[in-house]
Amino acid sequence: MENIVAKPSTFSVGLKWGLISTLIHVIVFLTTSLVGIDPFDQKMAFLNIPLSIAILILAHKAFKDGGDGFMTYGQGIAIAFWISLFGVVIGGLFTFVYTNFVDTALMETYYQKQMDAMSEKKMSDQQIEMAITWTKKLFWPIYVFFGIFFGVLLGLIVTIFTHKKNPEPTF
Repeated sequence: MENIVAKPSTFSVGLKWGLISTLIHVIVFLTTSLVGIDPFDQKMAFLNIPLSIAILILAHKAFKDGGDGFMTYGQGIAIAFWISLFGVVIGGLFTFVYTNFVDTALMETYYQKQMDAMSEKKMSDQQIEMAITWTKKLFWPIYVFFGIFFGVLLGLIVTIFTHKKNPEPTF
């Protein structure tokens, strides 16, 4: 009798690695915040992007190793989507709670940097006030949207190198 091994789903792999991704990124966020580095600084992307790439590669490897050794391009992108969705929503929830209840100075520093940048561009006080008001309203929805968007975009690129088509046609 032939042993049938259940292949992992893109959802299950995405959930597992999304939680791992969240844990790693929360540790990075807390570490940078506690040592006095602004976790919202654009320079942090130079650390977060390689971490995200490594997580995607490991998730794709886990999917292939847990199944028949193959992964289509679409499956790789689906894994990236689920990782991004879980990572951004859970990580965003953590960041929201942390910045609104634990260390409120982080967001105030972020808003102050935005106001300083606008002042350097010679924007009027009224324009700056309006921009900050909208930034406060839209920060978290934009955070979630672009987090998922860039996660999938990164997945599109990584999957080019990690997918492996099954050479046998399935009927």
